[in-house]
Amino acid sequence: MITTTPPIGILIDLPFGLLMWTSFVHFLLIIVMNEDSGFSLLRLLRGLNAPIYAVISLIKPAFIISRLLPLYAAGILFIIRYYVLPLAIGFDVWSFSDMPLERLLLSAKSDLGL
Repeated sequence: MITTTPPIGILIDLPFGLLMWTSFVHFLLIIVMNEDSGFSLLRLLRGLNAPIYAVISLIKPAFIISRLLPLYAAGILFIIRYYVLPLAIGFDVWSFSDMPLERLLLSAKSDLGL
């Protein structure tokens, strides 16, 4: 896989990408489940994303309700990954599939022949 992303960019982007996707999955789960449910996956996602939700709630507008906080956090993390990290580290992102985590997943998919 030929990549233009420096290795430090991949190492910095991976945690942001994982937090973004887990926040999105957390939002999807609380749409269909109670927010304080005892479901093990929901508890895991809530515990994993709790620190980022604490930071995001400091800048969150008052009209965002608590059930939308995971979606808001995923949006903020997407903006950081799409605009801030490429500027800070020095790599180009032209589309969603050019982000390091997504490019890694897509290349693994093509290597497996799926």
